[in-house]
Amino acid sequence: MTIKEQIITARKNGKSYGQIYNEFGIPKSTARDWVNAKPESELVVTPYYHNNLQRDKIKRFTKTEDEVLTFLEQLAPINIVSKRIKTHKILSDYAVVGSDFHFGCSDPGSVDIFLSVVEELQPKTIILNGDTMDFLAISRFPKDLKKSWSLQDERLQYHEFLYSLINIAGGANIYETTSNHSGASIDGRWRRYLSDRLGELGCLPEITETLSYENVFLGNYKEDVEHVDYVDLNGLIVTHGTTVRSNGGASCLAEINKWKTSILHGHTHRIGSSCQRIPSIGGKPEGQVFGFEGGCLCDLSPCYGVAMNWQNGFNIISLGKEYGEFGVEQVMITNGQANIATLGKTIKAY
Repeated sequence: MTIKEQIITARKNGKSYGQIYNEFGIPKSTARDWVNAKPESELVVTPYYHNNLQRDKIKRFTKTEDEVLTFLEQLAPINIVSKRIKTHKILSDYAVVGSDFHFGCSDPGSVDIFLSVVEELQPKTIILNGDTMDFLAISRFPKDLKKSWSLQDERLQYHEFLYSLINIAGGANIYETTSNHSGASIDGRWRRYLSDRLGELGCLPEITETLSYENVFLGNYKEDVEHVDYVDLNGLIVTHGTTVRSNGGASCLAEINKWKTSILHGHTHRIGSSCQRIPSIGGKPEGQVFGFEGGCLCDLSPCYGVAMNWQNGFNIISLGKEYGEFGVEQVMITNGQANIATLGKTIKAY
């Protein structure tokens, strides 16, 4: 008799789900699914069914712990693109920050301009400020079957980008911040997807490590890209952000009001800025905090939206010697080109 059959029999004999857990070690939710499942003869097969149209919550993962561990032993990160050996150059006191690539629906021209600026400027720090991948395939939102793509497609595009970036970065520190689409955050699509399916099995370290965002989606590049919640650039906090207001500049104003510090964030896909003067009182000196919305490097006409109020762009940060010394150039990309004040030139997409 299989473990599933033993659980069903135990339940028919009057044992509670708590007693079943104590005796067999099977989570209560899994035992309930087994007991309440319809016989195969009663299942109705719907013709012309497509997974991309599914909007209801998917049935919870019900494999046993041993079955999951056996499956995980067969997994390994896929090496999408072979890495070149990193070269080390003399780097400038700048940081380049790009947000919301959404690989799968990125804007190739904007990404090309971003890479061109990195190659010419040779900054010490490069920040991929969240939503590097879109994770559309595991989104709960409905999808257009004619414009859908797989996680493998997204990962391939991201790895091709990282291959190019690392090759021209000259040994710069590269960071990727957590966000609501990509990354290891509890709010990210990958973490939520696994939580829905693995349940209690997700607590096992073997599973947590093997299926981590870094292991699966950074793969062989996880040694080159540090995955962080935020980066502190001389007092300018670079983070993906969570606030969205209707107009550019309003979201970053909300962020600096929340954190009471200077913030550069993505998430809104808009370009904007705001600032707050903090007057002196008593022994507290006068100060200022600045907020910036970083634009996006994705397609401005995605398959899941119409007439979006988004702008392509990214940011160049000049860094002084002391904490609090920084300057921000918000690079705006229009019609496949951008005027770069820091470089004193216009760069066009290839």
